[in-house]
Amino acid sequence: MKNIYLALLSFALLLMVQTANANNSVTTERHNSAKKISRTVAKQTEAANQAYQSHVWFHSIDIFFSGDINANGYYHRLEVEFDADTSLPYQQVFAEFTLLPTYGGERVFYTSSVFELYRDSPDDWLAIDTVLENQFNPDDYLLTVRLFDASTGYLLTEISGFDNANLDYIPLEDYNHDSYLPPPTVEVSAGTTGISVLLALCLVLINRSRQTASGAK
Repeated sequence: MKNIYLALLSFALLLMVQTANANNSVTTERHNSAKKISRTVAKQTEAANQAYQSHVWFHSIDIFFSGDINANGYYHRLEVEFDADTSLPYQQVFAEFTLLPTYGGERVFYTSSVFELYRDSPDDWLAIDTVLENQFNPDDYLLTVRLFDASTGYLLTEISGFDNANLDYIPLEDYNHDSYLPPPTVEVSAGTTGISVLLALCLVLINRSRQTASGAK
């Protein structure tokens, strides 16, 4: 009965987190039932250093980012692929993904569905593709990925930019910031000719003022 209660509580927490972040980002999830996509890797690491691990740990994690409409060096699309292992024959888990800006608090942008780990199988990977829509200012973010026990909600392992430099300084911004293009600036230069014309007009006005003053006398 206690295990059922904990499972229901974990599900409720998952639903609350996903609802709270639904308006800030849109995420597509893929796992071992789908085919991995081959692409150029922006950042990748063999997850050797991890903040915490138990009988579950990260084997590898790859980071991809794209989408820079205003060409300012910050991207609105983030993809994360990782493979995790366990010393148990079988383990059900779910993943939590957070971003930490230079200034401000850590924010959860996605919580995955429940998926399975099978010892050191290379086929139990998970991948997410996220478009940040709003409330993410242009910044260099630190990524953290946590795995939790699907039955109890206990933290099993964690990896972040504090442990692996490739998970830090990720240049991101939301789509609203990225889609904003500043209005074009119009430069007006008088140049030598323009200055000469202005001086001539000033002289004409001065002469007319003098002539008017003389006529009045």
